[in-house]
Amino acid sequence: MDFKNKKILVLGKGITGQATASFLIKKEAIVNIKDEKEDGSFIEIDPTEYDLIVQSPGISRQHPFLLKCDQLGIKVTNEIELAAQNTNKKIIAVTGTNGKTTTVNLIHHLLNTCNLKNVLVGNVGTPFIAMTENDYDYYVLELSSYQLEAVDLFKPEIAIITNLTPDHLERHKTMDNYLNIKKRVFKNMDSSNFIILNYDDPYLKNIEVKISKKLFISTTTKVTGIFLEKDIIYLNLDRKQVLLNIKDLLIFGIHNIENIMFAILAGYLSGQSLECLIQGALTFKGVEHRLEFIREHNGVKYYNDSKSTNPEASITAIKAFNNTMIYLILGGSHKSVDYGALAKTIKENNVCPILQGATREEIKNALELAGVKKYILCKDMKSALDSAVQIAKKDEVIILSPACASFDQFSNFENRGEVFKSYVNEIK
Repeated sequence: MDFKNKKILVLGKGITGQATASFLIKKEAIVNIKDEKEDGSFIEIDPTEYDLIVQSPGISRQHPFLLKCDQLGIKVTNEIELAAQNTNKKIIAVTGTNGKTTTVNLIHHLLNTCNLKNVLVGNVGTPFIAMTENDYDYYVLELSSYQLEAVDLFKPEIAIITNLTPDHLERHKTMDNYLNIKKRVFKNMDSSNFIILNYDDPYLKNIEVKISKKLFISTTTKVTGIFLEKDIIYLNLDRKQVLLNIKDLLIFGIHNIENIMFAILAGYLSGQSLECLIQGALTFKGVEHRLEFIREHNGVKYYNDSKSTNPEASITAIKAFNNTMIYLILGGSHKSVDYGALAKTIKENNVCPILQGATREEIKNALELAGVKKYILCKDMKSALDSAVQIAKKDEVIILSPACASFDQFSNFENRGEVFKSYVNEIK
């Protein structure tokens, strides 16, 4: 699209909105950038004054102003769509409820190990559109459901959906809506492209993919793609090949084995040798705020899992430690999710839940309903950590894995994780 002299409204002044506005200004567009926190309600804007509306991810596609644009026939797009339409380089796109960030970081690490020029963009932090004029062989793109809402012609070479569990339903309302938004990642892909899905996920096992080639990863079943069998990861395309023993990995937990398999398969499909991909997998140390080891003090190990912003992510954290005694710091801001499965997992494992933040009463109710009788209630994260430190013994672990968003006390999950790490490092 030729943007010269086009009147374009960018909604949202966050990092994505600012990057989008900068890109469009360079293309000689006439750009207006608005934010409801600063400029008042969008609904007061006359959309007919603009040739194009660009939605930032923090703004729902169901916002009354955007619905009004639809009624008037004013085109609405987003930063991901604009970026993809303004580069001819290849894209590996990763979406799903959990595991996205670790998977894209793994892919980035593996491609770097193979000396393929690539960059991490999207939901991981750097706006895609800010990097479109740089010379890369591949964009490794993390996509949230918010970023997929407004894509239209977006078409990656390789797409991954890690898993699907209820999340962001305060915005998407139903799991059907949430699933359909995630499926937008591959809607334009053709027979030269690959979609990689998690066979062990009930939402993804039988998902219909009409055109692109469908491959799977699995930790339970022999599939076409990559699978795990008795501690060995195998590639299974034209033939079954041994890749590596999971005991040799530096990261742990079944969720990370899945992430490793997604990354190796994506790297292989991008044309890289198995030798360098395996080397990359064996040297990957993990991602900040995702079961990140902080320190060991008096025999107690401390982990920062602030990225666990939904119950399923915290369930994954619990299962990663087998039967080790866990003091689990839970709670944060509301996301309209069900804590029942998390409560059941806590009851079935050696977990002492320490509840804090805005959702502590809500989680407490779920625990009591599941028959969990022992828990600790605290006001905030610092008091929750102090309580855990007082009772944890040698060979036990303390984990911040909130199962909730961070906005009751912190600006984002990264801020929450950094503060938690600072508290842990102050323990004497």
